[in-house]
Amino acid sequence: MTDADETTASSPRFGHYLLHEIIGTGGMGQVARATDTRLGRDVALKVMHPSTATDDEYRARFKREAAIVARLTDPHVIPIHGFGEIDGRLYLDMRLVEGRNLAQLLDRGQLEVSRTLDLLSQIGDALDSAHRAGLVHRDVKPSNILVDPRGFAYLVDFGIASSVSQQDLTATGQVVGSASYMAPERLQVGTHPDARSDVYSLACVLYQGLTGRKPFVADDQVQLIAAQLHEPPPSLRRYRNDLPDSLDHVVRAGMAKDPSQRPATAPALMDAARSAMRQPRSVATPAPPSPQVINATQPILRHPSGQPNRPGPQPNPVHETTRMNPAPGYRSGPAGRPAAGMQAPGIPAARTGAPRALWVTAIVLGLIFVVVVAWAIAIS
Repeated sequence: MTDADETTASSPRFGHYLLHEIIGTGGMGQVARATDTRLGRDVALKVMHPSTATDDEYRARFKREAAIVARLTDPHVIPIHGFGEIDGRLYLDMRLVEGRNLAQLLDRGQLEVSRTLDLLSQIGDALDSAHRAGLVHRDVKPSNILVDPRGFAYLVDFGIASSVSQQDLTATGQVVGSASYMAPERLQVGTHPDARSDVYSLACVLYQGLTGRKPFVADDQVQLIAAQLHEPPPSLRRYRNDLPDSLDHVVRAGMAKDPSQRPATAPALMDAARSAMRQPRSVATPAPPSPQVINATQPILRHPSGQPNRPGPQPNPVHETTRMNPAPGYRSGPAGRPAAGMQAPGIPAARTGAPRALWVTAIVLGLIFVVVVAWAIAIS
């Protein structure tokens, strides 16, 4: 018997999945590296806690919203291969991706401004795709942002995503999400957060990426919630006086207590931040599939043992969404048209040398005139 056969024989099963090591644990369940035996590929399998399946309303919403996320076509949303219920446990089958999550990168300190803006602009696009489909992520935070070796960012863990009509504060006063990045309206009973709540969370992550610190810090959860509700957004320049006032204004607008005072969309927030730094947008391309796939997000995290994942078959293209990568610096607008001020790839920019063209024309006409006059003199 080979080592692979022994591993297969000793691996526990969950339906048609072979489970290997646990690579993440969250409030809603656990994530394991697993092998889909039907398709012969390694995946990140999130198995929800048994209690979630006993709630008929939650089970129906989970399946409905998982189907919506699975149909999202933005490449920065982590692909969902499948979902369902096995032996009374809800599950999500997701792509296993090599990389680190943003929380791991921030553990080393603040990122370069250009890198922060690049990564979070990609996440802004992912959020915009979800929002246009009627979903609010509700847990935008660094550990839910996966970055592959090429700088391609994925938004992961839509496990607590909700429709815009879903409340965030439960009847028992428990909060759904991470308080360090939570919009104030999500902490109030009777409110119905929308896309602007995710904009607030993204602004908090942007603040942390630029300063290396969370915007609000407290000794306990109660004080942290109070800060989110009542303290004004902190200034970037408290820690980064090298950053312009215009960028500080953008970030604080994203963390405005009143949702109507924030940018209306996640891309609007990130476009304003880029404009403040006069930084053109670059386009990252995802790293190609590797025979060794390493998962490194939270709740999809690399196992602390540090052992590399064993090689697995390539993902089935039938279950993946393919999208052409635009030229660097190009960003599409509605219906695939170039955004304002951007030049579509493959279409040359208009020339600005009109005066030079006029001089050339004048010279040519002058030469023709001289030739005609000389010919008239000669025949006369």
